[in-house]
Amino acid sequence: MEITSEQIRQEAAECDARKVEQARRMSGAEKLRAGAELFEEACAMSLRGIRFHHPEWTDEQCRRELTRRVLLQ
Repeated sequence: MEITSEQIRQEAAECDARKVEQARRMSGAEKLRAGAELFEEACAMSLRGIRFHHPEWTDEQCRRELTRRVLLQ
């Protein structure tokens, strides 16, 4: 069975609705913790991308580039 783009959109909308409901049930502390975890995951993902595009860079150069991007410099 082939999945249509409409089915994908519907599933994404349902997933979004579940995430919103889950967030509404979270305490303020849980939301802060979740935000920090998302930030860490985003940084790790970005760092992997930087390393992929610049395999010749050292870890320090990659971390400096990540910092530059996070600070929007």
